[in-house]
Amino acid sequence: MSIPKIPSRLLTLDYLRGYFIVTIIIDHLSRWPSIFGVMSGHALLWVTAAEGFVIISGLLIGYIRGQKNKSQPIIITSKKLIKRAGLLYLWSIISSLFYVAVIWYVSLKGGAPTPPFTMNDWGDVILKTVTLQYTNTWVFFLTYYAIFLAVSPVAVWLLRHGKAWLVVLTSLSILALGWRLNNQTMQWQALFFIPSAVGYYLENIHNWWFRLKESRRRLATITIWSLSALTITLSVICTFYASNFPVFADSLNSLFVKDTISLYRLAMAFLWFTGFILLFARLHNWIKRWFDWLLSLIGSHSLTAYILHGVALCVISFFTISGNNIIVNSLLGIVAVMIVWGLVKSPYVRAIIPR
Repeated sequence: MSIPKIPSRLLTLDYLRGYFIVTIIIDHLSRWPSIFGVMSGHALLWVTAAEGFVIISGLLIGYIRGQKNKSQPIIITSKKLIKRAGLLYLWSIISSLFYVAVIWYVSLKGGAPTPPFTMNDWGDVILKTVTLQYTNTWVFFLTYYAIFLAVSPVAVWLLRHGKAWLVVLTSLSILALGWRLNNQTMQWQALFFIPSAVGYYLENIHNWWFRLKESRRRLATITIWSLSALTITLSVICTFYASNFPVFADSLNSLFVKDTISLYRLAMAFLWFTGFILLFARLHNWIKRWFDWLLSLIGSHSLTAYILHGVALCVISFFTISGNNIIVNSLLGIVAVMIVWGLVKSPYVRAIIPR
């Protein structure tokens, strides 16, 4: 049986990353009820699109910088990664200061997250933004990504020297320390560096998968989908219908506390991500036919879209107030996504803002 070659451009991952960014846009718009609540879970479920976005980022670092560019000297790879980290750090500062200014000085009648500063205290804003003590909610993961990229040359070196086990073990150890210190960065890194180890062996995993008998692949796929569907359903029940099953919901929700990346939340993120990967791979041709124009562009320029999506949120908040009309809220969700799509499509924007 011939094994299909892994494509040079992982379009399925682009689609999935685009989907995660679209979900983040709708979640941050926070206009509920909306038909898109079914897709996003209002960012309240045990795992959100944010975890998926970080997982893909780590996966691609392992695959592209670790394996695909393995022949490139580590010093050159490291320089590229550190330069990229510096660029994202700079943009986390620029975008955070910009959004604070807009929220403070523009009348956003639809509301916006209030910066945790005294009005006009720019000295405090700049100091805490530059020292990574503050990043605006709308671009929060730029700081994480910059930090992870700055450290990733060490992980890439270890992966290239057959030490993937050490990358995973170190990541889990830092995760445990993050619990003790209540440090979010140290916890979220597990969603980046563990997938980087998987990404390094992505071609091997791809080939192993297609060497399996079709019946075994089908059984594994159905099992993962079933477990994902079951746990997503439980998450919906425990999130939105907790009052009907208080003891049951409280006991399960305690395992997935939002301000902690517990082992349960970590495992659930990997399970749901795997389920989504298999789903998007199965629906690849359908997605390509109907949504390639949207998901491919946003997915391949995910950081551009992520940095700019706050602009769409501000525009909508400037012109509209929050309401309970599901049709209006759903339309505003579409408008927000289309504004971001239009901005990302502009070559002038893409020339300035990192992808």
